[in-house]
Amino acid sequence: MPALQRYRDIAPDVTLDITLTDRNVDIVEEGFDIAFRIGALPDSRLIARHLAPYRMMICAAPDYLARRGTPDHPRELSVHEAIGFTPAARSPWRLSKGKDLVEVAPKISITVNSGQAVRMAARAGLGVIMQPSILLTSDIRAGLLVRLFPDWHLNERPMSLIYHRDRRMAPRLSSIISFAIAEFGAQVEGQANRLVESAL
Repeated sequence: MPALQRYRDIAPDVTLDITLTDRNVDIVEEGFDIAFRIGALPDSRLIARHLAPYRMMICAAPDYLARRGTPDHPRELSVHEAIGFTPAARSPWRLSKGKDLVEVAPKISITVNSGQAVRMAARAGLGVIMQPSILLTSDIRAGLLVRLFPDWHLNERPMSLIYHRDRRMAPRLSSIISFAIAEFGAQVEGQANRLVESAL
């Protein structure tokens, strides 16, 4: 959502109709112009632009860490309260650092089916969370959350922008596609993203 203001600055006449859902919509049948997809893409006749990977972070609020202590190693998460995002809330958290692989199951004290609600619960000091870096980076910069284990690697998934193949693409659609690629295909955490267009 913060990125939308930057788009509105360059395209103030474009009206945006946004749907948020975990369901993989059929953009052709359901009348969507574009969609963001996380994970592997099925074969189709759509165009895909590969964006920066969907990376995860582990964070907690300064207040929570002041009360419960800051874990020095991922294994210490097993004694911490955690906030989980359903439906995968009970899945172990997997981290790697070189040849060191750790799988830990924090004590999930709250589960929520909204990533934003998980984020707000963490900011309120209710526990540790593992959420996408794209959702948490601004809170870390503002000091509202503290990133834990920054030198450890968490699983990441591909993120793509998909849209119809159309030689007569409307300027408004072309503008949002170009903006999304520039905004979410840029360098993330120091790693350059290579943009690839392919017919899936």
